[in-house]
Amino acid sequence: MNTTVMQTPQLSKGRLVLLGSSSVVLCLSFIMSVFAPFPLALAYILYGRTLGFVTGLAGIAASYLFATFVFQEPVLFWFYVGVFVLGTAISEIVTRNMAPVKGVVMIGLGFILTVFAAGAIYLHSRHMTLENYVIDQMNKSKAVIEEKKKVIEQSPDKDAIQVLQLLDRPDLLAKDFKDSVPGYFFMGVFILLWFNTFLALKSRRLLLSAQDYPYSERNLLNFKVPFVFVFVLIAGLVLAIWGNQMGYGDLEPVGFTLIRCIGIFYFFQGFGVMSDLLNFLGIMGLFRSILVMIVILMANYLIAAAGLFDNWFDFRKYFVKRNTDLE
Repeated sequence: MNTTVMQTPQLSKGRLVLLGSSSVVLCLSFIMSVFAPFPLALAYILYGRTLGFVTGLAGIAASYLFATFVFQEPVLFWFYVGVFVLGTAISEIVTRNMAPVKGVVMIGLGFILTVFAAGAIYLHSRHMTLENYVIDQMNKSKAVIEEKKKVIEQSPDKDAIQVLQLLDRPDLLAKDFKDSVPGYFFMGVFILLWFNTFLALKSRRLLLSAQDYPYSERNLLNFKVPFVFVFVLIAGLVLAIWGNQMGYGDLEPVGFTLIRCIGIFYFFQGFGVMSDLLNFLGIMGLFRSILVMIVILMANYLIAAAGLFDNWFDFRKYFVKRNTDLE
């Protein structure tokens, strides 16, 4: 695609409304909700901070109405608040011409620490631990849980028995929640930031092609984890495998959390390697998009492994002859 001939988009109010509503609609979906910050970030980039901020506030109001009167569940509202914060942060990375990798890492860590600190303050104010809070919420939702148990009992899925056992043991479910949520939350935040920053940088280059920018989506594709983090990953693997044998019950979940937190960065490095491989093979267009989605959903561990071993083998040096920038 020749970006030099693309015209600057018409900045109508209808397009702005479409971007804002798209962000809310994406939040209502499951898998596609990972892209919810992108339309909001694009609204900031194309229309400026004031109109972008107003669009985000309108999205917050819409998500509150949906959460309160349609779903009767506050998760949607709080998720969109997070989308609003991350979308705003992504727009600042792009408009301020920040180094994308540095911006993603700094903003991601800052957001995670803020959420964890706010959660700790909230639990402390109620004199509760995270496990106590989960058990308390389950006790308040007994009627809903009983309905879900009836549905699960009729399911032919082999894992249904395990799910039922967890629902009958709120203490085990609360412990599992405490052990697994920090790592998955860390991964989720950086997935949201990385992919939406990638889309925002690519869109700016395509839509505002007449202007010259120091950074593009290629900077994220060239993401490389410092070698020293290999030792952190090894420590995580040791704790995950032998943590229980060391006499401390909490070491095993700590190990898995470390693996998830470091592994997501190797996934980004591996994604860049995969992108260069597809360029080398000349795979473009719709087939490329489908192939990338299939690999991400079904073989994400292989992508992370490619990123890890790239530290020793430097796979990109084999793709030099036909390696070109993404269009």
